[in-house]
Amino acid sequence: MAGAAAAVACGGRSSQGASPAASPTTVRLPIPPRLQWEELDGYCGECAIQQAALLFGTYVSQFACRGIIQPDQQSQLLVGVNERAVLSALRLTSAAFDFNRVPKPQFPAYFTWVKQHLLNLHPVLIVAYVQGLDDSDYDHIMLATGVTSRGPGTLPTDELFFNDPESLVVNARVAATLADTRAMRGNGARFEVCIPQTTCFGCAVTGIQDLSRQALPVQIAIKNAREPNVIAGAVPQPLDAVVTISHLVPGKPYTLYRYDDHRTVPTANYAKSRCTSATNFVATAPQATFPAVVRSNGVAVFRCLPAGV
Repeated sequence: MAGAAAAVACGGRSSQGASPAASPTTVRLPIPPRLQWEELDGYCGECAIQQAALLFGTYVSQFACRGIIQPDQQSQLLVGVNERAVLSALRLTSAAFDFNRVPKPQFPAYFTWVKQHLLNLHPVLIVAYVQGLDDSDYDHIMLATGVTSRGPGTLPTDELFFNDPESLVVNARVAATLADTRAMRGNGARFEVCIPQTTCFGCAVTGIQDLSRQALPVQIAIKNAREPNVIAGAVPQPLDAVVTISHLVPGKPYTLYRYDDHRTVPTANYAKSRCTSATNFVATAPQATFPAVVRSNGVAVFRCLPAGV
């Protein structure tokens, strides 16, 4: 899939017997946690999109992400409301969980849907109730980044890995512990967050918009897990980044394009686009890395194409 980085996956089949049972399959996307801003009802959705976008060669600050919805920062990013418009503006493709058509309680179908996207290397925006809060739909947005699947459908021992923008620790929970109602078992709840049991909201980030179908997978790694909080008055800073390109053919010429305005990112004819910079190189290995510096409150989108495309 163009624009997606490699994931860690393992699994296999027993060598004993004529009909061996399938071993658990684990997929972990290389998406480290990042921390959200807390102001203006919280930037959890923006932070989740930021993390997912890095996997597809896009850095978008929490400030710029919310600015796509409303420049004055007063409107939150909400899964099931406006997240797909933001992803589309960033030239990313997505698929939403159809909460209007799936029978209730939706959690079993929802978990299966999330699991399948993760097995297809798509990070998924998921939602949660939080102890002490009271929104009827959900209180918090997180990013599902991996799964251990023990078979088709939703099994109680299937394990979900997810990044909570409130923490730098990757969470891991089995399906049997994830679903709950708004009450969250009262004051005796074992976990701080749970996925709604009855009505579920989710959005998978599936790739980049690329009509040329020649863009190579590009991923960005940012050194710092925090960005200066401009909402709280911090001054924007340059952030060191590493851009990694995969699936290169050694000896073939390529161009790495950078765009500092998401509105100028093309979906074809990259060689004629209004890019911020273009770096020409000849691949010497299947993978190449380039250092970069991004504005902490801005956008930087990278696309790599065969030279001249």
